[in-house]
Amino acid sequence: MKLHISLFTSLLIFSLQAVNASIDFVRDVQPILEHNCVSCHRADNAKGDIRLDKKKFAFESEDLIIPGNAEDSSLYWTTTLPQDDELFMPPIKNEEKDYPLTNAEKAVLKQWIDDGADWPDGIVLETKKRLPKEISFVEDIQPILELNCVACHYDGKVKGDLRLDTYEHAFASDHIIAPGKPLDSDLYVLCTLPQEDEMFMPPEGNDPLSSTDLFMLRRWIEEGADWPQGVTLVPQKKSFTLLGTLPKDLYKELGFKSGEVQDDFTSYHQSIKTSDLDFEMMPVKGGQFSMGSQADDGDRGENEHVAHPVKVSDFWMGKYEVTWDEYELWMINLDKDNREYNKVESTPADELSDAVTKPTSPYTDMSFGMGKRGYPAICMTQLSAKMYCMWLSARTGKFYRLPTEAEWEYACKAGTNTAYSFGNDASELSNHAWHLGNSRFQYQKVGQKSPNPLGLYDMHGNVWEWVLDKFSPPSKTAPAEVLVDPLNLPDTLYSRTVRGGSWDDGAKSHRSAARLGSEESWKQQDPQIPKSVWYHTDALFVGFRVVRPRTIPSVDDIEKFWPSEADISAIPSR
Repeated sequence: MKLHISLFTSLLIFSLQAVNASIDFVRDVQPILEHNCVSCHRADNAKGDIRLDKKKFAFESEDLIIPGNAEDSSLYWTTTLPQDDELFMPPIKNEEKDYPLTNAEKAVLKQWIDDGADWPDGIVLETKKRLPKEISFVEDIQPILELNCVACHYDGKVKGDLRLDTYEHAFASDHIIAPGKPLDSDLYVLCTLPQEDEMFMPPEGNDPLSSTDLFMLRRWIEEGADWPQGVTLVPQKKSFTLLGTLPKDLYKELGFKSGEVQDDFTSYHQSIKTSDLDFEMMPVKGGQFSMGSQADDGDRGENEHVAHPVKVSDFWMGKYEVTWDEYELWMINLDKDNREYNKVESTPADELSDAVTKPTSPYTDMSFGMGKRGYPAICMTQLSAKMYCMWLSARTGKFYRLPTEAEWEYACKAGTNTAYSFGNDASELSNHAWHLGNSRFQYQKVGQKSPNPLGLYDMHGNVWEWVLDKFSPPSKTAPAEVLVDPLNLPDTLYSRTVRGGSWDDGAKSHRSAARLGSEESWKQQDPQIPKSVWYHTDALFVGFRVVRPRTIPSVDDIEKFWPSEADISAIPSR
């Protein structure tokens, strides 16, 4: 975290005066609401008929927020009640984990409402996980500093005459960390400036701190900025920590055995115990097929492989594309929130799934208003889809992953040799797929069209689906030998392969052999510098479905299917 203390003193003073002048909704109020309130007061979970995710709903009630009058605004006064009062907010359901707003947070809400409750237009609040009841420096703050700040401010590299690796150096100046006063602490304030501000930290070339990390940092400073004696910080590279639990470690923890074959090869419903959700997996008996399309097919796309023999092994495939309902259990940590809300006793599976890294908070609603409940999850990177599969495996104890490109096409064709699984007549597409001509210009709920012969829905259309393979232009000649379970492992960030066509494509993109490669333009709207590793903000047409191989791979092969250091090393340096 590069602090130009001597070079930009006057600019720094101006910035600090500006942010201290009044309560700022985005910096001061939004984090309090997102981490404490929105999970119970949003579009799909409006308890008490109260929504706090959008301005127009938050101000619908006459007494929830009364600009200029915090004492009569229930958003504020319910936080000041005795904790045993049934109206107390946020509710205390688990004495060990739930806690009231801090005095500093209540003061912010009060001042914000008394000052007029300004809520800038267009800001939509998202559910964020609650912080720990007690902030631990070693567990909560040290990783934030080591991943984002210390690399430029430690004994081996002292930018701006500042060190943040030891207590003595970090607190040498009273304006770097001012215990109890986050808005007087450069360490916090400079991270909240507009990203185009030359004083913004971390500097260009690094990811901004997530909203949760910022809120954690603020709470730590508000509570006195405790730094245990003798703790020295060491720079950490995000590339080594982004994965959380490493794939090989999780494989071993789950007790997978290389080469083990699952005998009961039938369809089944997979429940997710911490929610009321389940999804269905369909058996796909392996075999040999012709992958790609015939060279003399006049309708073939330029990216389709020339037909060649491929053999795949048995696997199960998701009957439907992964929906937001399922994906957000991991993406925004609803899985853990559900357990805490229902006071569910912790299990080893909880610990394993919680250790799989979750995405940073999205900058906007990634469904872009097209709907969530029952709709396919979209806009994730291939890394995100892989991480979800890793989390799902930890959550359920079964080995889930993305399909290979060969497995996907084999399942889509479902024993057919025609352009589509239903034949060659593109005029029949509307009976089987959501496409540009019938989608009403957005994705639709999964499972509404006719399934293919294997009982799989939306293999044509709705959203393109991630597969594991690198996208390579097709060879002009087909390999002569039969390829067995082929996988073209990615070695660069772009391009990676999606299959199946989408709601935004014409009939040609819905052919069983159609292919598409990812592009940097899929992140065009992403405001982060560098771009997020989790979200493709402009890929409103990309989702995924999961598979489960019947035979467990070896531990040495696990990184072919779950995220690996090779995946992370392909990401631009932070």
